[in-house]
This record gives sequence, C-alpha cells and structure tokens, in this order.
Amino acid sequence: MNLKSRLNEEITAGVNELLNQFTLTWNKKDRHGFGDLFTTDAEFTDVVGQTAIGKEAIVKQHVFPFENVMKLAQFEMKDAYIRELTPELIIVSALWKVTGSNSPDGKPLPDRNGVLQLIIEKNDSSFLIKLVHNSDNALPYEKQEQFIH
Repeated sequence: MNLKSRLNEEITAGVNELLNQFTLTWNKKDRHGFGDLFTTDAEFTDVVGQTAIGKEAIVKQHVFPFENVMKLAQFEMKDAYIRELTPELIIVSALWKVTGSNSPDGKPLPDRNGVLQLIIEKNDSSFLIKLVHNSDNALPYEKQEQFIH
C-alpha cells in the first residue's frame, strides 16, 4: 500500500497496523476480529448505504457479505492518506480494490474499486475505528439505505 501521512512516525505506524488488521480480518471473513477493530459506538456506512450503529451492528452488517457476495473476495487498500483532525481523532482516506466478489445470485463480478474513509480514535498508543464511510465506484449492488442497530 502506498501510504502518505502528515503524522509522526509512531502514530503513522499505529494507524498502519490498524489498517493492516482491517484488511487481514476482512480477507479472513473474521467478523468478530473485524468488529474488535471498532469502538463500541462506531458507525459503518457500507457501499449499499446501510449504516450500522455500534460495534455489534457492524459485525451483524458483515454477515451477509462475508458469507455470500464477498465469501471468496479479497480486499486491498491501494493508497492511503492519513492526517489528524484533533489530537484524539485521525482521518484516513484510502483507495481500495476488491477481486473475486459475486452478485447476490452467485454470478462473478468484475474487479471493483472505491474510496474508504475512516475516523480513528487514538487513546495513548491504541487505535480503534470510530466511523467508516465506504463507497464503491462501480456499485454492482442495489442500494439499500437503512440504519442497523
């Protein structure tokens, strides 16, 4: 991944490790490990417009994709830009690519790409995701705007 940061080396390394864990747990389809990367009150808006509110809702939100349309897919962050919003909040804007995804009826989809923005909460030397907004430039799925609690 090509990483640009306006933060010091130590904070950049901590954020980069969190991004690596995000990718690793996503690619393993480890919903619970994925959920552990988030604050209790985190929010995640996915590519079809569903917003999960809270860590448990984020885990629930990823059941269908991880067990169906993304079961064999692999996620990669290609470029990321990191900067501070406040001393406790960091924003990451990243370009991503997904290969191997399927439509809900099981048909293979072409490679997809999009933009992921994450707000990361920093406490001492720990980093957790507080908010995610994910967009898919191709969006092969039907929009499903809703809030999941």
